[in-house]
Amino acid sequence: MKVLLVDDSVAVRSRLAALLRELPGVEPAEAADGEAALAHLGDHETDVVVLDLHMPGRGGLEVLPEIKARPHPPMVIVLTNHPTELHRAQCLAQGADLFLDKAREFGRLLDVIVRPTTPRA
Repeated sequence: MKVLLVDDSVAVRSRLAALLRELPGVEPAEAADGEAALAHLGDHETDVVVLDLHMPGRGGLEVLPEIKARPHPPMVIVLTNHPTELHRAQCLAQGADLFLDKAREFGRLLDVIVRPTTPRA
């Protein structure tokens, strides 16, 4: 399973990549912003995108519709420090498969990636 981690925080990306590398069959890749994520998706098949909302340049809300409009869109998990109900509703309306709070649900992300049939929430 190929997972793209999209976050402007090097620390968050590094931590997630290290955790994902411990899972058998999971290959993490990293992008620091929305533009880099779209470029990566244009060149690499990806099963799951873990997407931050607030990044310099094009943020998660801006690139989410483009990611989901791809011919074979990956599962998109929004992982944010801004888990407002408005952001949740916007992300789910634009096709996000899951919306998680970085502060409270960071650990849940690995379970979701291992079992990607989790319903939208």
